[in-house]
Amino acid sequence: MPKIRSVQDLAAFQKKQLKQFANKTLQKSVFYSRYFKHKIFDWVSVPQITKKVFMESFNEINTKGIKLEEAMEVALQAEKSRNFKSEINGITVGLSTGTDGKRGLFLVSEDERALWVALVMTRVIKPKIFQKQKVAFFLRANSNLYTSVSSGLFDFKYFDIFKPLTELLTELNIYQPHILASQPSLLMDIALAQKNKQINIAPIQIISFAEVLNENDKTTIRKTFSATFNVAITEVYQCTEGFLGVSCPYGTMHLNEDFVHFDKEWIDEDKFYPIITDFSRSSQPVVKYKLNDILQIKAEQCACGSKLLAIEKIIGREDDVLLLQNIKIYPDLIARKIALHTDDFQKYTLEQTNQNTLNIGIDCRTDDFEMLQKLFKTVLNELFASFGVENINYNFKNKTSIIVGNKNRKIKRINYEI
Repeated sequence: MPKIRSVQDLAAFQKKQLKQFANKTLQKSVFYSRYFKHKIFDWVSVPQITKKVFMESFNEINTKGIKLEEAMEVALQAEKSRNFKSEINGITVGLSTGTDGKRGLFLVSEDERALWVALVMTRVIKPKIFQKQKVAFFLRANSNLYTSVSSGLFDFKYFDIFKPLTELLTELNIYQPHILASQPSLLMDIALAQKNKQINIAPIQIISFAEVLNENDKTTIRKTFSATFNVAITEVYQCTEGFLGVSCPYGTMHLNEDFVHFDKEWIDEDKFYPIITDFSRSSQPVVKYKLNDILQIKAEQCACGSKLLAIEKIIGREDDVLLLQNIKIYPDLIARKIALHTDDFQKYTLEQTNQNTLNIGIDCRTDDFEMLQKLFKTVLNELFASFGVENINYNFKNKTSIIVGNKNRKIKRINYEI
């Protein structure tokens, strides 16, 4: 990997890698081989795709001759048995539900797995020469991809998040990890258990992935685990379609542009939907694949000096954005507003079902529920009024709509299109 000293260096490197990717990988894909004209790949003619097309064209896209039905059967059997050593002809097969709940499949070869491990060990977790570090990885499903991290430098332990939380906390307390990796919603549960003295762990690094880590939760997690020393919090931007970004020591998320090319569908002057082409993938090419995530570019260059694109924040998915009376309201505004006024709850979910209705679930003490209903309503009405939105209907429940094992989206719009 050459040193990227400038944006021009990065552009030249990407151009070279994309050409090699087309010639070495896309020629082997039935879906993409048709876009070669006189032995030159016509990037302009290649269609932008979504997850729906990606799955419908699974057989034609992958370069290993693996059929969707066979791969799905292997992946589902692994889910049922909770034995995740699922392979077809040496190719790791994994199942993802993603934030939309729709099934997705990923294929990873041994070489791709080795590259992923190298990236993780250089950009996410740093080996300590004289100490074997224990990594607690909380996942919906394990995979050969993840267990590849285990080595002479790392002891990897998989925590199955379908188990009861009390059982997971007991296991975690016994394990005493140096590195704790999980989705933010579960990290908050672990932080609460630490605060309530149900567990006593002292990780030196916390890795957040799979969900958006909002600033208020990040502050709570850091404060909880930084009693004796400052714990490092690393955010990883990864989905079924690729390892897309990771935060630097300054806390800024940088996109992995030296492995993934990002086109941008602009929403406004600093927010966009990413359209990705991962030129490090060969088993299951990801080309001009539009994600529903909304990314906001950082206005100034990061102090770390990296030339990889700096992201101010991952705002969330397109359907995390509320549309109240034809006014868009981003989820981070809501989360921040609530956090400024109270944290007398364990967690909450907020779902929009039509132009004027919000369903709000709050996990809290029964004695606090009535107070929190009034507070949420007051705070939200104040925020919405600043956008000219009034007369919103609220349905409150003393229970969140979180499904165990799913990625948690605190704020979302359901069955209601912009």
